Amino acid sequence: MRRKTAGTLHKWDVSGGTATARPIPVQMVTDMTNLVSQRLKSLRSTDGATWHCGAGTIRKIRSFAACSLALVAILSLLAAASIDAQSPVADTIFIGDILTLDRSHPKAEAMAVYAGRIVAIGSRSEVESLATKNTHKVRINGVALPGFADAHIHVAGVGEQLEKLNLRGLTKAEVLAKVAEAARTSPNGSWITGGGWDEGFWHPAVFPTAKELDAVSDDHPVALSRIDGHSTWINSKVLALAKISRDTPDPDGGLIRRDAAHEPTGMLVDHAQELIRRVIPKPTHADEEHRIRIALQQFSRWGLTSVHDAGVGLETISIYKELLKRGELPVRVYAMANGEAALTHYLANGLELDLGNGMLAVRSFKLFLDGALGSRGAEMTEPYTDAPQEHGLELMKDADLERIVRAAHQKGFQVNTHAIGDRAVRRALDAFEKGGVTPNDRFRIEHASIVTNDDLPRFVHMGVIASIQPVFVGEYSRWAEDRVGPSRIHWVLRTRDFLTAGVALASGSDYPASDSGIPLDTLNCLVTRQSAAGKPEAGWYSDQRVDVDQALRMMTAGPAFAAFQEKDLGTLTVGHYADFTVLSANPYQVLSNDLRKLSIRMTVVAGRVTFDTSKNQAMPRR
Repeated sequence: MRRKTAGTLHKWDVSGGTATARPIPVQMVTDMTNLVSQRLKSLRSTDGATWHCGAGTIRKIRSFAACSLALVAILSLLAAASIDAQSPVADTIFIGDILTLDRSHPKAEAMAVYAGRIVAIGSRSEVESLATKNTHKVRINGVALPGFADAHIHVAGVGEQLEKLNLRGLTKAEVLAKVAEAARTSPNGSWITGGGWDEGFWHPAVFPTAKELDAVSDDHPVALSRIDGHSTWINSKVLALAKISRDTPDPDGGLIRRDAAHEPTGMLVDHAQELIRRVIPKPTHADEEHRIRIALQQFSRWGLTSVHDAGVGLETISIYKELLKRGELPVRVYAMANGEAALTHYLANGLELDLGNGMLAVRSFKLFLDGALGSRGAEMTEPYTDAPQEHGLELMKDADLERIVRAAHQKGFQVNTHAIGDRAVRRALDAFEKGGVTPNDRFRIEHASIVTNDDLPRFVHMGVIASIQPVFVGEYSRWAEDRVGPSRIHWVLRTRDFLTAGVALASGSDYPASDSGIPLDTLNCLVTRQSAAGKPEAGWYSDQRVDVDQALRMMTAGPAFAAFQEKDLGTLTVGHYADFTVLSANPYQVLSNDLRKLSIRMTVVAGRVTFDTSKNQAMPRR
């Protein structure tokens, strides 16, 4: 059913001398009238003419009088609205096929926008009647949907990845060849950095060594992060610069992988990576801003209108504020503060809810409880199947976790905990429970990759949001069964089980710590359980597939709810921001195996076109 423009009355509120359109849906008035009428009927006798005397007579008379007054008030509201209402001002009208994801009016032909918000949506003729000589009309060349959101991504990391060696999907020989080429073409002694390698593509699928890099790197220090970002492969030059030897102890929450002689192999896991931070050249403020800029531009090309930056410090937040002040923030950012300095600052100064008309918000903290499954850093209750002596890593003690949860809860901050292994997930839930978390708090578990049957209902009871990364299906299909074995594999990436249990879901990518950050790849992974590259063809544990509608809501309304933004984002509805993504075809009408063929035609944030293939050179999907 299409929502009619005539079905919405617009009341103009004057605040600070500025008129702002505030819609009063006629449906709301109709519902109120029906409710009052039904109450009046229930108060009448069966003959509809008299009331019978008795103990309830006085209460009925009072109730009848109150309902009558309410009905008069509703009729007065309608009369006043019809006298005072003015047509909404439309600075832009978008015309074309629109899928709103609002169940009360799922489709539309046009959408009117004023000051970044939707003021009317419905048939083309009705919406175009709001146009003035100054209204700009834009044709939608494709199918518009609510803007794609990524509930877990690393913005500066994406920018950095665009600048260094991209090792995704490569064999070990191909990785070494790229390093050798960089060594030949880079200044003597300069650093070579890259990321995205995954031993799951190698045969045999074992962790690499410093000696393998030594053979191709000459005098260059080399540091290559694994795809999950939780481990780094370095050469002997870096081991020497960082003074890492057989006598160097493993730091808390970290692991220096060693050979049979106890010598470091060149693999640093989780907190052990901090040992090389002091020797790797640090990016300047200008470097960080450049990386954030190019990442945001990439997001617009991917069709993203908002992102949740999963773990940022005060410097990154300051860069966002600088870009916002200059009007150069093309994507909405929900920043999760991370690090002692950031947590201390925000606990002392409070939330930043709605900066720049919803372009930036800081109201959550990001914590890390464990590492990643691929690096065997995810904290497991039982040992790893392929490494019986390992249980993963505990990156935060329970006492520290509970202290931060209590402090954040008292100050109104949301807590978003990285937890991949089943033991880390349980520790997060335990801390939330002790902290008195309720569904209104919307605390989140980021990844929630391995969840036991016993813990599923605990998510629902406390309203904990599972912030999942469907593109992990690619990585997990390559080695998860090796890590956890057949008895636990059904706990891994259980999307359908979450939905069936009633868990609130928000979808993200964790890029660059995943195969892809492209939302269309996320859509494909959710519906087919295939990787971004389309593997395996039958889908990995295909019983966890979801349908297109469920997938799209996880990518739009899900992140909006997870960021307390459902009144502004997630559906194309009157009063919401005009954030939308235009696809080449209707995803509901595309065969599931053809979802990967969809492309982005246009991206719009607050009514402003941030990407348009008709005016920009089409970008490759990767």
